[in-house]
Amino acid sequence: MIPTKLQLNNFIGIKSGLGLDELILDLEKLTDGARLIALVGPNGAGKSTILDNLVPYRIMASRSSSYSPDAFSYYNHIYGPEASKILEWTHGGQRYRSTLLFKQTAKTKKTECYLHVHVEEFGEWRPATLPDGTTSDGKTETYDQCVEAILGSPALYYSAVFAAQGRRPLSSYANGDIKGLLSELLGLNQVADLGAKASQVAKLLRARLDTMRDDEVRAAVVEKL
Repeated sequence: MIPTKLQLNNFIGIKSGLGLDELILDLEKLTDGARLIALVGPNGAGKSTILDNLVPYRIMASRSSSYSPDAFSYYNHIYGPEASKILEWTHGGQRYRSTLLFKQTAKTKKTECYLHVHVEEFGEWRPATLPDGTTSDGKTETYDQCVEAILGSPALYYSAVFAAQGRRPLSSYANGDIKGLLSELLGLNQVADLGAKASQVAKLLRARLDTMRDDEVRAAVVEKL
């Protein structure tokens, strides 16, 4: 995954560090093809806020107690009635755009999340849709499903790809956690799913075969009569 453009609106870390309500970073222009980039600045300048948001997952990894969105709230890191994060990124030769919208009042909080895919043929952004029909429709659940279908789970990503500040060391993982990461990394979960589907198909075929045999027996009895 390569981030190409980031826009943050009403983030506390950007406001306190840079005095800005809005930050826009066109990473393609800034990096100009460089392979190694350094983000420098004094403590509290907003570096961690920027780095945490260079991935499409719904967490800021250096501020979260785990890699699950359920363990993190963006509302602790934004201000005002509305805030947003828009991240454009590429993966596997495809361009994506993540849009996270946060709205809050004294009594309510509402989050909308969208993942769009750029269709080069038509020059437009369209909602991401998975092979099973799941479409990014603004709900956090469908957004997470689409992102994880492309990049894998947050646990695997932050363990194997993105070295977030203060990330959990592998030495602290339990055996079950390690097995889960390896299963996902090697695609064993997909193999297990295929095996389960094959088993179901085999059961249906056996049932159909038994029905055909019963019909055959009944036909033979009728013929003798």
